[in-house]
Amino acid sequence: MSVLIKEYQPSPLLRPYVELFWEGQFNTNQAHLLVQKVLPNGYLEAIIHLSDLHCELPDTTSYRPSSDYTLIGLFAKPYEVHFKGPVKAFGIRFKPEGLYPLLGVPAAEVRGSFTDMDAFAGRDFREYCHRMRTTRLPAQRIALAEAFLQKRMKNKSPEMYYLNRAAEMIRRRNGLISIEELAHKAYISPRQLEREFKKKIGLTPKGYMRLARLNEVNRLLQKNELPGLTAIAFESGYADQAHFIRDFKQFTGEKPTVFLKERERFIVNPNMAE
Repeated sequence: MSVLIKEYQPSPLLRPYVELFWEGQFNTNQAHLLVQKVLPNGYLEAIIHLSDLHCELPDTTSYRPSSDYTLIGLFAKPYEVHFKGPVKAFGIRFKPEGLYPLLGVPAAEVRGSFTDMDAFAGRDFREYCHRMRTTRLPAQRIALAEAFLQKRMKNKSPEMYYLNRAAEMIRRRNGLISIEELAHKAYISPRQLEREFKKKIGLTPKGYMRLARLNEVNRLLQKNELPGLTAIAFESGYADQAHFIRDFKQFTGEKPTVFLKERERFIVNPNMAE
């Protein structure tokens, strides 16, 4: 395999805001150019490069090297990333509603973009990242990330509210919940819920539900426990195969059968950490 990713759970204090930490090695075969398509999963990623070799991300007309510390916003469609050598990185996977309490930036503001984290994370973040690059063990990097984020949490005193409850409910139900039930359980009107989702997260609740459902499809494909695509479509709540194929192609760019044959071309992060 040319891509190796290991996931780690955050502390209970951070779980309302951070899905997980991860550490990845990319282009381990040291190909001249490795092109990977990254599938959307409903989260944002803070990427801390651990060496001088960086990935290249799409720009307006070409590809450019990513910054030392890059925030990848919430995407609803796949994008390509290029590796021109072996790249090692540490990542923080943020829940979209958890970004603002910790970093002071609404997910909607960086939706579908690649942002240099120097623009808003501050000097403290750069210092923690520098220490991450000099440590040897993943556990030490996780401890540094935890210390930085918990310090930000303490300074900002983040509070849970209806948007957090609604987004978490969508993920736990794998997108299989109606707007009416979601609004009722979050104690807010459907109209207010839709407005706040678009304002803070950058997607409608239904758009985020579709992402959550696709993420569950990818998780089931990764686990490889169900006998075939029909069973996966049914388990993910699709009423028919045509609807499943249409959604899958929209979010991956490929039909499910093509995806299964060419998995090595994709980076899929459906959250597998126990």
